[in-house]
Amino acid sequence: MKYFILVVPIFGLLTAAFPPEMMGMFADIEARQVPSTDAARKLSRDRTNCGPNPCTVFNAQEQLVSTSGQHAYASPKAGEIRGPCPGLNAAANHGYLSRSGVTMIPETIAGLSAAFGMSPELSAFLAAYAVIFVGNPLLGTWSIGGPPPSSVLTGGLLGGAQGISYSHNVYEGDASIGRKDAYLNNGDAYSLDIKRFTEVYALGLKNDRYTLDMFAQDFLKKSQQSIATNPYYFAAPFSGTLVAPVAYNFLINLMSNHSASQPSGYLDGHNFKQFFGVSGDYPNFKWLKGQERIPVNWYRRPSTNQYGIANGFLDIATNFAAYPDSVKLGGNTKGVSTYVGVNLSDLTGGAYHADDLLNLKTGKAACFYAQLAQVLVPDAALPLVGELAAILRLVNKWIKPITGSFDCPFVGEYDQTLFIQFPGYKYRPKGQATNYME
Repeated sequence: MKYFILVVPIFGLLTAAFPPEMMGMFADIEARQVPSTDAARKLSRDRTNCGPNPCTVFNAQEQLVSTSGQHAYASPKAGEIRGPCPGLNAAANHGYLSRSGVTMIPETIAGLSAAFGMSPELSAFLAAYAVIFVGNPLLGTWSIGGPPPSSVLTGGLLGGAQGISYSHNVYEGDASIGRKDAYLNNGDAYSLDIKRFTEVYALGLKNDRYTLDMFAQDFLKKSQQSIATNPYYFAAPFSGTLVAPVAYNFLINLMSNHSASQPSGYLDGHNFKQFFGVSGDYPNFKWLKGQERIPVNWYRRPSTNQYGIANGFLDIATNFAAYPDSVKLGGNTKGVSTYVGVNLSDLTGGAYHADDLLNLKTGKAACFYAQLAQVLVPDAALPLVGELAAILRLVNKWIKPITGSFDCPFVGEYDQTLFIQFPGYKYRPKGQATNYME
């Protein structure tokens, strides 16, 4: 049985990917050895709610997020779209993103910066990926939930502008913090499962606080649960290995409240419920569909320390080093508890080996992840030649600037036939005619 285990390669990615002015927080990384599990777990526990780079300043006027006037909360109207991400739903309910639930890259950049302190390069990358794969490349739009109106001229690479609610194995993946696996819920990976939420909420009952380390452990637990219960469990290279654990980290880094006494922030049960649209007291919770909101008198992280790609990869690297069994590339093959991993050399035609990803002094770890998003685009785009120019413009404008400076091995193709052994690889739940609020 082969397992793909990634411990701390992403430190190498960061040292190669970012210009000198952004590298202060990574200055001593190359000198480090891969830490022992015990040392890594201490590092994970010691993180603040601002992630690897603590927030040291607090400016109430600058960090207060408006929930009045044009940003007053309003429940979504009939015909407006909401989806699986509580942060995006809350942003739309407060007008930081279009209340319709269909948005564009520039609005995503501005809205997520104002509401949560997400950096422009991270929000642009995520939005561009959504536009390309599950949105409308010609119009530059993407849906935070299900399919937009049928009048939209063209779709994304999944063969229709499905939106992120129906982006399974491309954007959305198994082992979510609050949603059931799509296969186990009749294709529905966007509805909050209140039992699942109650379980993770219980982690913070002792001190009414939630941390990155708590959620790193919960991701490991959820991955193990998925392997044990979902015969179609599959961890795809992008959605499973990166996006799924990143979502857990986003909740802490972007939903924590900040104050003068706690500039790095804290997430308590009250705000946790507000962002997830949950009412009631533990354990008697109720999900209020589409009612996710930004709490009143809530202060985001400072603009001088926005959450960007560098922060995100360091958080993932810390999680993986502390809990290496949480890293998966592969899936169940013959029912539950039959997980098999994919050999990285086989996947990349010998261009990469597992050892390359563990070597902090080469750029190969950087190259693997840098190339991955771009390599998947032309393969998926081949049936949509008429849209290819629009897709490549999006790649060149929003994705390549982040990864374009690498001197990478040539990969003829990522051998995705290796994934055929996994039943979950081909599983693509399709959306209903609409995913509007009723």
